[in-house]
Amino acid sequence: MTAVEKTSPLPVRPRRGRTGGGLGPLLLRRLRDGVITLVLVVAIIFILAHVVGDPALVYAPIDATDEEIERIARNFGLDRPFHERFGSYFADVFTGDFGESMWQQRPALQAVGEALPDTVQLTLVGIVGAAVFGIIGGILAGSRPGSLFDRGSNFLSVTALSVPNFWLGLLLIVVFAVQFGIFPTSGRIGPSSIVLPALTIAIVHGGRIFQLVRSATVEEMSKPYVRVARSKGFPHRRVLWGHVLRNTGLTTATIAGWEYVRLWGGAVFAIEYVFAWPGIGTLTINAAHRQDFFVLQAAVIIAGAFVIVANLIVDLLYRVIDNRIKAS
Repeated sequence: MTAVEKTSPLPVRPRRGRTGGGLGPLLLRRLRDGVITLVLVVAIIFILAHVVGDPALVYAPIDATDEEIERIARNFGLDRPFHERFGSYFADVFTGDFGESMWQQRPALQAVGEALPDTVQLTLVGIVGAAVFGIIGGILAGSRPGSLFDRGSNFLSVTALSVPNFWLGLLLIVVFAVQFGIFPTSGRIGPSSIVLPALTIAIVHGGRIFQLVRSATVEEMSKPYVRVARSKGFPHRRVLWGHVLRNTGLTTATIAGWEYVRLWGGAVFAIEYVFAWPGIGTLTINAAHRQDFFVLQAAVIIAGAFVIVANLIVDLLYRVIDNRIKAS
């Protein structure tokens, strides 16, 4: 036996599960956590609506007598014990029965379902615009830190982060709708109606994406593999878009996903109300003004479900982009 044969290592069988298992276990765990979170959201909404205050007083007219308030409580089952109301509420919600809207005189879930597609469309268009602005701008600025473009774009992104979204929306209406008359001031009249609210989302949330992508790009540009690539004569564009962009993909997907979650967490509601966009945000605020708890409950639960789904998608994207991430 030669010396090489004596010192050559034996083949080592790769150990399974080093990358955290497949997507199946991760998906099941995230679904379990999502269901638990949704149950907690439903419970909190019930407690706020039925324990903190008296729903019968909300549904009753201002000049209602005690007898009328008691009759309303009986009609809605509010005179039953707490645990019975709690059980009935859970059973109704998870079978799709969110009650009747006193404001619109129809099922609350139907009202939310009609507004849901408009909100989904607005959030998707807005977050795509934010991702395009933030990713391209952040990579270009981070690739040449300290340049004129870097300083200027960094100032604009910080300004975008500091401006309230509703104030920016009003400013865009004054400039592009009132002064120049390019776009409608509010509502959904045609395809151009989505431009200003989506632009508001893109500017505000694109600024945050820009900051994190720029920081990740600056860090990547200082790593040895970039210096090696440059020493081999690779052009700057190839190094930037062929290597740096790939290695910052995880950060990019993470922040874009979280910004979309922030939209469903309530950020889009104010934008919809400013532009009178017929989505869940406008419906929720109008329902709050009219004290329509059934529509409010349905809207908050549906929005919470979208937050959970968006978080689940972000977690799955982690594994798709970098399978080295261990499921936890």
